[in-house]
Amino acid sequence: MEQQSFQVLLPPDLDLELRRYFYTVAKEAVDQVRIETSLNKEIFRLGEACEYLSCSRSTLKKFIREKGLKVSVIGDCQFIRKEELTRFIKEHEV
Repeated sequence: MEQQSFQVLLPPDLDLELRRYFYTVAKEAVDQVRIETSLNKEIFRLGEACEYLSCSRSTLKKFIREKGLKVSVIGDCQFIRKEELTRFIKEHEV
């Protein structure tokens, strides 16, 4: 089956609006895939742990410093196991 194509000419303002719309939709889809992919990991860097917990980095640092959230340090990198985040959340249920 032969594929047919056609071209639509739009006014410049509508063309720009449509391009922006498609860019926004594509960017949101890519961002969502990135988030979902990172949430399926077993070990998080601090930034990923913040996304998982939906908290700021300063709040996460406070949890580490003051609330006993355990962190693994390898060189200059800090990691938190997903299992540790789950434990921490359950431990602080009210």
